[in-house]
Amino acid sequence: MSRFSDGPLTTVLGIRPGMKLKLVSAPEGFIELISPLPAGAEWLSSAKTGLDVTVFFASRKVELVEKLPSLAQGMAVTGTIWVCYIPGSENPAAPNEEFIRLAALEMGLVDNKRAVLTSKWAGLRLVWRPRT
Repeated sequence: MSRFSDGPLTTVLGIRPGMKLKLVSAPEGFIELISPLPAGAEWLSSAKTGLDVTVFFASRKVELVEKLPSLAQGMAVTGTIWVCYIPGSENPAAPNEEFIRLAALEMGLVDNKRAVLTSKWAGLRLVWRPRT
């Protein structure tokens, strides 16, 4: 298991036993970096609701804007979406932290953690904005 940021990727991503997970547009080899999963945690490719953790790799802003609403609908009430992006990308079509935050806020999501996931990718963890 590879280590980046604060420990094994399963820990960094908040993956715990029994969780329902979804992986979207992952780069080749990423699934191996977070194996093995905790007991009972499983990747679900067709689940549309009740997901505890979704890991979404966004290489283009338009892709983020198109997919984020349906990913948010699939979140469990206490679920999270990790939006992964390439920090420091010089491509104007690539999302950055600010763009991800603004897109998330439009949907009632906020970020509450940033992590380096691989030598190329970082991620922002999105959760539902607390109601006050």
